[in-house]
Amino acid sequence: MKALEKFRFNRKKDVVSKMFFSASIAMMFTVLVGTAAQFLDGVITSRFLGNDAYSAIALFGPLNGLFLMLASFIASGNQIVCAGCIGKGKKDQANSIFSFSVLVGLLIAAILILLCVVIPDPLMAYCGVTKAAKPVLYENMLSYMRGYLFGIPALIVVQIIGPMVVLDNGKKIFSISAIVLCVTDIALDFLNALVLHGGTFGMGLATAVSLTIQCGILVVFLLRKGGRSRFTLKAFRPKEIAELSKSGSPTLVQSLAISLRDVSINRLNLFFAVSTAAIVARGVQCDFNMVLFCISDGLASTMVSMAGIYHSISDKVGLKRVFQYGMGLSMRFAVGTFGAVFLLAPLIAGFYTSDPETASLSIFAIRCMALSLLADTPICIYINYLKGIRNRRTVILLNILDRFALPVICAAALSFLFGSKGLLASIALGKFLLLGAIVLTIWIKNKQFPSKAEQLMLLPDDFGGNSSNIYGVVSTMEDVVRESRRIEGFCLIQGTDAKSATRMALFMEEMGGNIVQHGNPDARNTSGAEYRLFVSDNKICLTLRDYSKAFDPTAWYHANSDTDLDVGIGIRMVMGLAEDTCYFNAFNSNNLILWLNTEEKEEAYVVSGKEASD
Repeated sequence: MKALEKFRFNRKKDVVSKMFFSASIAMMFTVLVGTAAQFLDGVITSRFLGNDAYSAIALFGPLNGLFLMLASFIASGNQIVCAGCIGKGKKDQANSIFSFSVLVGLLIAAILILLCVVIPDPLMAYCGVTKAAKPVLYENMLSYMRGYLFGIPALIVVQIIGPMVVLDNGKKIFSISAIVLCVTDIALDFLNALVLHGGTFGMGLATAVSLTIQCGILVVFLLRKGGRSRFTLKAFRPKEIAELSKSGSPTLVQSLAISLRDVSINRLNLFFAVSTAAIVARGVQCDFNMVLFCISDGLASTMVSMAGIYHSISDKVGLKRVFQYGMGLSMRFAVGTFGAVFLLAPLIAGFYTSDPETASLSIFAIRCMALSLLADTPICIYINYLKGIRNRRTVILLNILDRFALPVICAAALSFLFGSKGLLASIALGKFLLLGAIVLTIWIKNKQFPSKAEQLMLLPDDFGGNSSNIYGVVSTMEDVVRESRRIEGFCLIQGTDAKSATRMALFMEEMGGNIVQHGNPDARNTSGAEYRLFVSDNKICLTLRDYSKAFDPTAWYHANSDTDLDVGIGIRMVMGLAEDTCYFNAFNSNNLILWLNTEEKEEAYVVSGKEASD
């Protein structure tokens, strides 16, 4: 275990931390850039089209949240189910589920566009604005929606395929697509405001065009030669619709709660606001809600996929490392961001307005949002960890409390007591109340303060079969030899026959040796591999994970089984002896799973054209 501990805390060699960190940075950067486009939409609109136009776009938030609610429902279900399939090596099934999700997303987009065209008034009323009560806001919102609706298909499809692009080692292209989105949106916003004078319709159309371009970039990447993801329905089964729905249901509840929260707080803000400045300040706060929480969104998206993969193969130690690293990384980002935004709040508010009253309320709103980040980040990561392990009931309960009940209750109470400032401060109070409630609930349940990761992870006591598991790390050939002997001894202790124990040791010696000798260590010394070995139902399973260049030994074996026998003799031997194998590449890591039946078999195996026993 000393080798594992060293590996765990040396980020230069820790496969889990490398996968999590690199994927999270890509996701955070992409969400940040995409959100920056929306943020700058608000700045440009406020500066060049006035407060009325900006207020209309800000109040459009609940309707946009409704669009994202349906997209997130499909995207989350797809991400969770596909992660489980990938972890089990079911590539065709994962691709079919993914393809079905895209088709459903396009169908939902078509229905939403139809509703925007046919019944716009109820949709405007959903946001708290009617033509009779707020004629100026109504006209601006309606114009914005008419431009924006052309981008609804792209908005939904990007939500679905984005995590799959990152999972398919497309972190760079995902980030590039987000940059293109941002640059295009800003350019078109300025073109609309300064040249075309298209009003809020032009602002909505600019966003729609930018989203469509981003979507096109991601689709081209997925269709490239050699990519893991494919659009196909050949392995899809109708029963998987239920699994997609169940897996996506927590996110649907979360999105619905957010939408209802925004509608309720919009109405409270309109009721208690004494001036347009209060509405603008709330809009600024919503903008920074998107900007600041791109950190937790990026980390959360990575957490769902990685937790799902480790949970699908019952790897408790790996899951614990994902949980610990994700929570620790999120808090470091949260604290740093809070400090920077709190200090820079006056400068940020100045981008929106020069009006003293609006600027003062906006500064207060931004600082309250920054403060809430300290509680919201761990909450968001924790909820998405629970999504990954499919603890749906707890996730649904937390989503209702976090995204609707507590924010609305706090907003109503503080608005009544302190007016507009109370409403702006309620975002932070609700987050800290929920964080305290989570800790207190687990404290009461366990009858002790939750000071260890295991007490927060909510896993069954028998998850992972710890008594029949060993873990280790190999980074040199000496490690390979030592761990091969350790594996053989473990198998014998578990009651397997000598032949099976020797085979499994041979697997480690051959495959681990290949990784150490032929991997591609870079400047960060990313070489070697970690492994897990466990016994279950008369079978032994060896899992190898490394961060070297992509290489699928199972595909190589099938493609070269009839070629020169002097090439790849070790891989041929291992693949021929294994009862079952599966390989997947996710987050730039190779993952190979080898199964061996522990029952004694008498048959010999063909190695290099000759019969050879073990």
